[in-house]
This record gives sequence, C-alpha cells and structure tokens, in this order.
Amino acid sequence: MIDDINFTKYSKNKIFKNLYKSNEIFDEEIKDINQIIFRIPKDLTKIDNLILCYDGQNLFDSSTSHYGTIFDLESLINSFEDQVKKNFLIISVTSNSKRQFQYNPYLTEGDKNFAEDHIENIVLKFIPSVKNFLGINFDQTKFIVAGASMGGLMSIKTSILYPEFENIISLSPAFWFGYPGILNDIKNLGSNSTTYLYTGKKEGHIFGDHVKNIFPKNRDLDFSNNDNFYFSGVKNVNDSFELNKKNVKFFIDENGLHNETSWASAMPEIFLNLLNN
Repeated sequence: MIDDINFTKYSKNKIFKNLYKSNEIFDEEIKDINQIIFRIPKDLTKIDNLILCYDGQNLFDSSTSHYGTIFDLESLINSFEDQVKKNFLIISVTSNSKRQFQYNPYLTEGDKNFAEDHIENIVLKFIPSVKNFLGINFDQTKFIVAGASMGGLMSIKTSILYPEFENIISLSPAFWFGYPGILNDIKNLGSNSTTYLYTGKKEGHIFGDHVKNIFPKNRDLDFSNNDNFYFSGVKNVNDSFELNKKNVKFFIDENGLHNETSWASAMPEIFLNLLNN
C-alpha cells in the first residue's frame, strides 16, 4: 500500500553507503510496484538541493539497470558537492513493466492519466515519507526534477503540476507519446521555471523500423531518417519553450545516443549551468 512506506539501507556494500531504499510500493491502479531509492548527503542539517529523479533503477547500481548502463550519479554528485560546497539529497523512484502508462502524461483524451496520479503520489506521499524518515526540512532548498526519455516528459509535467520544482532536467524526452500534447502543455509551465533540455543527434537507433512506417506522416517532423526524426522532435519541444517565452537552455550532443552513458556525459555541463542560475 502507498501509505505503508518503510526504509532500510540499500546494501551492505560500502559503495552504496549513502543509499536507502523503500519496501516495494504496490500501485493499485496499474497493478505493479515502484520503489523509492534515495541518496543522502553527509550533512542533513541543511538541504541545499533536492533532485527528484525518475527511473531510479538506472542511477546508481548497474545490477538493477534495465540495460546495464547507469548514470553513476553518486560519483557525479560527490564531485559537485566538493566543487560548489552545497549538498544534494536525491530522491528517485523506480519504474516498472507498466512504464508506458505510468510515465506518459499525454494519453489520448478520455483515457485514465496514470502519470499524473503517479506524480501526485511522488510529490505528496513519497517525498514527505523520506523527509519524515530523515527528520529534515526544505526551508532553503532548491527543487530540481530530472528524467530521461519518458522520464523527460515526466520531469516537465512534474513542474507544471507542482511549480516548486522550478529547475527541470529533461534528457531526450520521448516526445512522440501523445504528440503534440507536450508542445501544447509547455505554456502551462510557471514563469520562474528553467528547463535544461538535452538531445543527441544519434538517438534514432531506438526505433525498430524506419519512423516513416511507425508515425503519422502529417506531423511536422523530419522523416528523412530515424536520427533526424528524433532530433527534430526535441527541437520542436525547444521551439515551443521559446515560443511560449519559457526559460530553456538547449544542449545538443552531435554523437549522443539514447542511453545512460550519453546522458551521464551531458550532466556535468547541465549541473554547472543549473547551479549558477
């Protein structure tokens, strides 16, 4: 049950000494489970930065990663804590076999929006459960939300629903889910939000067929090849931010693939921009 959340140390392995995990949390609506994994800083007396991350199984531990690659977020965050002298609490939520429903805020009109319900549970139940467990407050905390692919959609939608998450990291958002819903939704972001949007130019490998055989041809996208299709979609997302006068910083990797290795390599520059904002 969602209301029955308990935490234990993630592992006895010393490389995971900063990590905790919840019990398995059963989602009654989609009939599958999620789990909270959170990373604590050395000093809990003042939390400078809270990062809410989607797809938590891909952040720290290669044995739980869906594809064997991870962000190695602990190493990255450790270096930034030393560099900027500010600490980071990372609260992540794992995804599951129903990810295409739970991580898609742009379903066809009339369908049940499991993604919005999931975001509500995370913000109103999961994060407070960690806060209470640690006995901390967020009085002077910068709120950041981050996700990749479908998680990139969720990071933007989280800020729309809960504007206190003013800092958004959206890595290679899976724009084609409910397209052009995300383009139309960007206008609903708060005026104080800043989005750090990333895409690689070689991400078309994720499609098993040529995109012209998969997606409607009437969409304003580049169907010349799969890589161009992916890039054109994320560029349209960036254009929508600019058209709606929302703060956005667009990061493009000429050789970037659709995986944690490419996303992790983009994070140092994104973090430098975010922390100096």
